[in-house]
Amino acid sequence: MTLPDVAWPLDGGKRLRCAGVLRGLAEVADVDLAVLHSRAPEDVAPVPPDVAVRRWTRTAPDPLPRSRAALQAARHALPVHVAAQRWDEVREHLAAWTAGQQYDLVWFGGLDHAVALEGDLAAPVRVVDCDDVETEKWRAYLRGPATGVDRTERLQRRVELPLWGRVQRQVLGWADAVVVCSDVDAARLGGPSTVVVPNTYPDPGPPAPRTPPAEPVVVVVANYATPQNVDAARAAALGVLPALRALAPTARLRLVGRDADRLEDLRGLPGLDLVGPVPSVDAELAGATAVVVPMRFGGGTRLKVLEAFARGVPVVSTALGCEGVGARDGEHLLVREDAASTAAAVLDLHRDPARADALARAARALYERSFTPAASTGAVTRLVRDVLA
Repeated sequence: MTLPDVAWPLDGGKRLRCAGVLRGLAEVADVDLAVLHSRAPEDVAPVPPDVAVRRWTRTAPDPLPRSRAALQAARHALPVHVAAQRWDEVREHLAAWTAGQQYDLVWFGGLDHAVALEGDLAAPVRVVDCDDVETEKWRAYLRGPATGVDRTERLQRRVELPLWGRVQRQVLGWADAVVVCSDVDAARLGGPSTVVVPNTYPDPGPPAPRTPPAEPVVVVVANYATPQNVDAARAAALGVLPALRALAPTARLRLVGRDADRLEDLRGLPGLDLVGPVPSVDAELAGATAVVVPMRFGGGTRLKVLEAFARGVPVVSTALGCEGVGARDGEHLLVREDAASTAAAVLDLHRDPARADALARAARALYERSFTPAASTGAVTRLVRDVLA
């Protein structure tokens, strides 16, 4: 199988996804794992300590310069994200590593892996983990506000939208199964071979009783290497935080997660703590009034929502931010679409701890029903048994 990131340590949504899929495959088969293009440090094995694989390898060639990537994209009618990678070096690495091997199934860890390596990794059965439905992700981006957005990037996404559609149709045409992370995405992608493997979150155990902070504290937890998470953080810092401080002048926003240096220009805003990566999010979430998820574009299901649900922390999210998890507004979380209503919802939760606790309990119950690691492991093992039957 190929993965787009390491499956250990579990310090981000993509890595949690990788770990869930790998764990399911390892339960029913001997797995050779190839991690492609991961930026993770190489001093730690990319496999969870309790998961056995036959062997693993990593390769992460530097991408092409932007100008050459654009030429490659135009020449092959591919999105720049796909065309920018040095697939020639990846193929050379994998050819040497898989020489003499025969496989019953190849699991491609992304659309880009599938498109670039379809002819290079041979097996009777081929499965593609789509994870995000790229066309829907970028449609949402293009529907969003144009203010403050790089015009060149916006034009690029508009040009690439039909290219992603073409890639998705091609993969649906040859893959034995195409995996997405929710029923919503399955309906969008379509196709008789589309299967849901949900995103999940490791169970931290029953949440401890919460002590609300003296003043409102909201937290955004994310990997800021992705444009959708950077956009959400900016929406929180430049929209939600000022609106909240207009209601509660001592309120604070804490931006937690990897690659927070991409938000360095926000440092110094009144009430903003640019925290960055932390060894554990426990203390950050325990000290929060709520987790806010002001997503305006993106795909898949947000692990940051499942994380808060699992840990018993109230969530205020856009509808897109909580899409695909089956959560209902007013029962499991609060859905708000703009900065002013998000700020008002956070203040309501701060002033009404009983309501905050009720939302958190219902959300934890939803997590226990549908989003523990057993849900993804079971879905993967059932899928593999079905396609190999």
